[in-house]
Amino acid sequence: MCLIIASRKSDLARLQAYMVGGAIKDKRPNIEIEYHFKSSLGDKNQDDPLWKMPSQGVFTEDFRSDLIAGKVDMVVHSWKDLPTEMSNDTILAATLPRADHRDLLLVKKSAIPNIKKVKSLKLLSSSPRRMFNLEDFLKQAFPYGLNAVEFSDVRGNIQTRLNKMLEGKADGLIVAKAAIDRLLTAGNFNQKNDSFDKSVKAIRTIVEQCEFMVLPASSNPPAAAQGALVVEIANGREGLADILSEINCKQTFEDVKVERKILASYGGGCHQKIGVWVNELEEGLVISLKGETDAGEKLNQFSLLVKKLMAKDVAQAEIFRSSKYNKLFAREPISISAESLEKIAKTDVLHLASPNIPDQYIDAIDDQIIWASGITSWFKFAAKGIWVNGVDDNLGSSANRQLEILLNNSNPNWLTLTHESSPSTPAIATYKLVPNSTSLNYNGEQYFYWRSASAFRRAIELEPEIKYGIHACGVGQSLAIIKEIVGDDGMVTPFISEEDWLGQIS
Repeated sequence: MCLIIASRKSDLARLQAYMVGGAIKDKRPNIEIEYHFKSSLGDKNQDDPLWKMPSQGVFTEDFRSDLIAGKVDMVVHSWKDLPTEMSNDTILAATLPRADHRDLLLVKKSAIPNIKKVKSLKLLSSSPRRMFNLEDFLKQAFPYGLNAVEFSDVRGNIQTRLNKMLEGKADGLIVAKAAIDRLLTAGNFNQKNDSFDKSVKAIRTIVEQCEFMVLPASSNPPAAAQGALVVEIANGREGLADILSEINCKQTFEDVKVERKILASYGGGCHQKIGVWVNELEEGLVISLKGETDAGEKLNQFSLLVKKLMAKDVAQAEIFRSSKYNKLFAREPISISAESLEKIAKTDVLHLASPNIPDQYIDAIDDQIIWASGITSWFKFAAKGIWVNGVDDNLGSSANRQLEILLNNSNPNWLTLTHESSPSTPAIATYKLVPNSTSLNYNGEQYFYWRSASAFRRAIELEPEIKYGIHACGVGQSLAIIKEIVGDDGMVTPFISEEDWLGQIS
């Protein structure tokens, strides 16, 4: 049996076709695979920005006639390029596990002195979504006090866009991180007459001339389906659909279906200023939705939609107010030691777990990759002149950092800077949480959101009956610790943030 797989001609499109072909061969070694590559309308027109072109399928529609006519058996697409409304002639049959969903910002190291001087950043991107969602974020996320962020249209494949940035067209470029990650590992998919080695080397060389930021999905959710590829086949090919079901990643398929359905509800299309990302966790569905509809409606949601809310319609008087947290502890800095300085110097990635890290530790940062726990921490460290490379987005241990490919290091060593009571490891304690002697001013509240397990422990020391309330906290270590303390009969529900919790129970 021989199957013909079609895709566009770009390095990324061919690579994705080879990935699908390889996955099929792993399951069905006796199947022969042939590949057919050609240009799409979107490839042929390199002059117009995408948002000015037809809104449906500029990179995909040219392949449909070949598929329906039986000239090819399947087409492999970047799923985000497909229109949200599909014809009945074809079906989407399978996907592979999703690559990183986030956007990646690359900034030329050579441009940074001028960025500092003029307080302005010039970026290449043709995406209305990125332009709308990123301007305000970047002004706070950059360590140089930006006053302006300018966007210029850019077209072409990934390497073409990288070259345009390097040639002086702009200070930086925004791309899908999945594209960079896949292309940097493309050498693993070399074919007999198709080697990626030259392009891998060229892309790695350019990436190493740049500083990077992995842009958070909370502030800049990606295009629907970004990071996922999809296999399209003609309707009625049940036998082929059965073969493809063997390579299908069900979780990716379901997450992307939800994203596309959400985007379709606002009109769909690459002209939209809307980003959306969903991710199924054990505790519920994470959803990030941000942008502006054609009608001018502003969208801004970052939530963990839990499977069962522990509380609804709660009167404000019954909620433990966040202002009371400030009375639980004082923070006492721990002097930095020679041993700590040595550990920091030998670390590849520093994880800054709190915005309260003392300045003496911030001053010890050299050229390490810096990772923050949340956006608040990112902005605080940027204000101190620290280049932050990315963030856990308040997802704690559920965050998938995915830095190995970008760093060209299969096992980068991480070190967390945190407080003395933190269970994080490996870690350096940078300050102590000193319990205050004051009472909690507890007024019989029933519903609580805890910013940390330490706050919960201290609160029940002061008011033991709080333990039997209805609790909420973030995703990660705090959730596990608080669940252990309250026991099997206790009620603890995770949320992205206190704001997310209040929004869902009110």
